[in-house]
Amino acid sequence: MGLCLIGLLLLEVFIFNLPTWQTLRTSPESANLSSLKTVGLKESGDGVTALVPNPTVNITLDRVIKYIYLEVPAQFQNTSQHLSYTVGVSYKGDRYVHYGAAQTLDLGVKDNRYINAGSYVENITLKLNVPKGTFLPITKIIINPHIPYRFSVLRILMLLLIASFWVLFGPGSILWKTELNIRSVFQVVLLVLATLGVMFFYFVTWYFNGNGYSWTEIVKYSNGIWYDYNQYGLLASSLLHGHTWLHLPVTPGLKALKNPYSLSARLAIGRHGQFSFWDHAFYHGKYYCYFGVIPAIIFFMPYEAITGKYMPSGWAILIALMIANICATFLIVRLARLYFRDSSIATTLVAIWILGMGCGLLQEAFVADYYSVPEATSYMFSILGLWCWLKSIKISKKKEKKYISPWWIFFGSLFMACNLGCRPQYLSFAFLAIPIFWTSIFKDRLLFSKNGLWSTISAILPFFLIFIPIFIYNFDRFGSCLNFGEDYNLTIFDMTRAAKPKLPFSIPLILSYFWFQPLNIVGIFPFITTVRMSPIGPVIPFWYSMDPAVGGGYFTFNAPFTFVLLALTPWIFARSRRRILDKTFSDRYSSVRSVRGSVISLILLSVAFGVIVTYLDASWCGFSQRYESCFGSLFTLSAVFVLFSIFPVWLCREKERHHGVMFLKILLVFLLTMTCIWEFLGLCDLGRLSQNATSHIFKVASWFLFMS
Repeated sequence: MGLCLIGLLLLEVFIFNLPTWQTLRTSPESANLSSLKTVGLKESGDGVTALVPNPTVNITLDRVIKYIYLEVPAQFQNTSQHLSYTVGVSYKGDRYVHYGAAQTLDLGVKDNRYINAGSYVENITLKLNVPKGTFLPITKIIINPHIPYRFSVLRILMLLLIASFWVLFGPGSILWKTELNIRSVFQVVLLVLATLGVMFFYFVTWYFNGNGYSWTEIVKYSNGIWYDYNQYGLLASSLLHGHTWLHLPVTPGLKALKNPYSLSARLAIGRHGQFSFWDHAFYHGKYYCYFGVIPAIIFFMPYEAITGKYMPSGWAILIALMIANICATFLIVRLARLYFRDSSIATTLVAIWILGMGCGLLQEAFVADYYSVPEATSYMFSILGLWCWLKSIKISKKKEKKYISPWWIFFGSLFMACNLGCRPQYLSFAFLAIPIFWTSIFKDRLLFSKNGLWSTISAILPFFLIFIPIFIYNFDRFGSCLNFGEDYNLTIFDMTRAAKPKLPFSIPLILSYFWFQPLNIVGIFPFITTVRMSPIGPVIPFWYSMDPAVGGGYFTFNAPFTFVLLALTPWIFARSRRRILDKTFSDRYSSVRSVRGSVISLILLSVAFGVIVTYLDASWCGFSQRYESCFGSLFTLSAVFVLFSIFPVWLCREKERHHGVMFLKILLVFLLTMTCIWEFLGLCDLGRLSQNATSHIFKVASWFLFMS
């Protein structure tokens, strides 16, 4: 712990605030832009105006230039304006200017107006990458300024979070040798803190993109394509008024089109003022929402009924993710108590973080528009459903007899069935009921038998209660129970006639992008950036819907720890190790053999459906990072089972100093730490898909002034 605190102190005081110590003895010099040698700039009121594209400012001093500071008039200091710039240097006796990489700052963020000049030359050229006519509220440039010590609460919290990983989960931590006991106040506090830590990470991700107020308006483009980000609010309003179509204006030009799904046709009428709404289902002259209806019912309808306003999609997503993270902790504790009789508190805490970071939902928290609502809601329902199903397996205190609680299994099935009305791909979680209840059905005869009649009815009935209304809802809209309307979507191509290349290597190529796309690391902040190998994203030989991804693939960027754990699955469950693992599995509710079979089946089934869902998403939808939650949650859940199998308390006690055990602990904590860092830095990529608010990004960028 002492080493972690010392390391944290060194990072905060001497690394992130290195510019303070570098400029402690400098002699600042202030210069008006008019007194400097400029090319293409003209003084204009409280600033300058670019007379040509990419004007330059030459700064020369009789000593090395370390940093410069752009001074902004008081009335502009809180006004956000992004400025792309490039620092160039020239050496004595040589007029040639050597330019570095283009960077961006925000003139409205005080700490972000400092520019690192390299500290190695006496002559620099500052190129302002702006078009002709741009006004910049810059009046002075201070050369070699004194940079004050800058304290950040968010930075301290992030450093404390990372330090806590190594204190709590380091190879020598006593928590690995401490059995999970939910009656211990200390352990309950640790579980609460771990859950709050994951929730904090999700909130920061959500907050960074301004999701509290963004994604709520109609964006009108001049080409006639309009984006309405209140799609779920409109659906809720329609349902409250007794109809399923959206109350959106339909232009005569769109109605008159023979094929409204043709993008070229919609763009043609757009040139004549006839607009159409993007990514809405259009059928028989009316707009519909092809996304699942249940989020509109549980979030948006109550909100509008109470407030009379549309609920912002970002708030619905945040609520769903917060509930999901809380329930994920209950689920993991239940898994540990049901299947692993000697799980440790450390393993449980690591599992909470692995599930939270590896499920792929951080992308939904970042781009919190209506696209992310079904994914976040389905993840919430899936976690709730699994927890309720596991809670339904009980033992009578009086008779010491196993039974299935009708109420718990009812709500488990109810939550799981709701996935059909959110993101249907999450229905794959429902198949995990097979290994969960296998022993109850075929050995204990607690389901699908006379003794388990009520439990059986409770398990099946919710699927009818949810599926039938959804089928009726579909029939009312599109004349078919199984038609959700996705083929009538007004998008980039005609989905009613779309055909994608049937090449044997196309789908494997997209799968490789989903899973193993290499990290895209760059040398300037934020160091992790968007993968753009073509104007629209990753390269595919023939046309496919492809969105750029930040960072890399699922196993290389989002959850490398999941890949490590899944790679250990064959070794963990080898026949030669079965007797050793028998000491790990619980025998409270059934025999060790039954539990071992259930655990192995849950792992294999989760991985199999993860692969299947990835394949289906790749085939139907192409590539987009937001689809990773559908299969990432399955992969991560299976990794959690492997984690509990690897680190039972007895093994951590008997082989505490074993090099393999220690190395694996260090590797997992390292990968978890790096994932948190990568994900956090990935928030700050200006090229990331659907970036809205960036003022927070530039505040974080100022932390790395010593590197920029």
